[in-house]
Amino acid sequence: MSIFFLLTTNFVSYTLSTAVSKAFYKALGETTTWPELAGNISPTSITYSDVNLVPQITDIASRTEIDTSVTFGPYKLKIPFIGAPMDTILGERMIRELHRLGALGTLPRVRKDQFKENLKLCKTLTRDKVACLYVIGLKTGYDEALAYAKAGAKMVLIDVAHGGMKQVIDLAKKIKKNTHLTLVAGNIVTFEQAKLYKKAGIDIARVGVGPGSVCITRMVAGTGFPQLSAVFETTASGIPVIADGGMKRPGDFAKAIAAGAIVAMGGSMLAGTEETPGDVIHGQKIYRGQASEGYMKDHGTSVNASRSAEGITTTVTAKGPVAHVIEDFLGGLKSAMSYSGARTIKEFHEKAVFVLSSNATQRENLPHFTLD
Repeated sequence: MSIFFLLTTNFVSYTLSTAVSKAFYKALGETTTWPELAGNISPTSITYSDVNLVPQITDIASRTEIDTSVTFGPYKLKIPFIGAPMDTILGERMIRELHRLGALGTLPRVRKDQFKENLKLCKTLTRDKVACLYVIGLKTGYDEALAYAKAGAKMVLIDVAHGGMKQVIDLAKKIKKNTHLTLVAGNIVTFEQAKLYKKAGIDIARVGVGPGSVCITRMVAGTGFPQLSAVFETTASGIPVIADGGMKRPGDFAKAIAAGAIVAMGGSMLAGTEETPGDVIHGQKIYRGQASEGYMKDHGTSVNASRSAEGITTTVTAKGPVAHVIEDFLGGLKSAMSYSGARTIKEFHEKAVFVLSSNATQRENLPHFTLD
């Protein structure tokens, strides 16, 4: 007899109350629920490559039956994807194109002397009814939030590497008390941090420390948390979650949503597309982390005895329109949902079942044809 243990959570900003199964397959139809995993696998050690989704019995005949839309704060997204607030990824052109495709763009932070340009763009996007998540810092966040609200913004993100700081909570409470903005904050990774966010009135938590493709926080600071476990941890608190970083392929995107995130955020998969800021030089475009030495230098911060660079700068091959990337990720998500017998994201959260993957299985997951 198949045994499923369901952990029920109520998402305060999600349109529908959702039950996230967090189920892991054992054998012969039996399952267990994260964090009660079988064997010697720590429940807090799991990232995307450590699991697969288990195909379920389903009556879905076509992927056209599947609806991937979600309500994210004031916006209805056709695809639960957000572009990461990185200056080599997001600009006006990318924000507009993600909006057209049914995803969401973010407007990255800028130097204080450039903030008026961001406000001007906010007014333009608001007038054109283009959805956008506006990013604010910690020190100047309150004034920036007020200015964005006045310019027409509907939601802001307190963007800080360590979202567990008390100052984030204090700023969040002040913004929620004095504006009608939908508030996103982070990054965080643990159940305790997520509970504090929910108690403080933060609407959505941004989750992930160290999984980004150009992030070296784990190498420099020795600090981080396996990304899929971080999604399991934080969603267990009941707060809606953005799974930020660590996605290499469309399947990782599907796993992030299956684990309970309402949307996933990424930058590397968008890098090099036509809509990203910057010029193409010898067929390459620059891609860098927001904690890279180059970014810090451009924004008036220097590497010193108190601050190390926690990101890198690299180049990627220029590629075509971002629409091709979004369509690829959307197709992967729809396929994953069809395998799980889920017609909606809510059903995907409820029905998804994971199975742990050995090292041999992880190799088997990749193309492995040989002539031997």
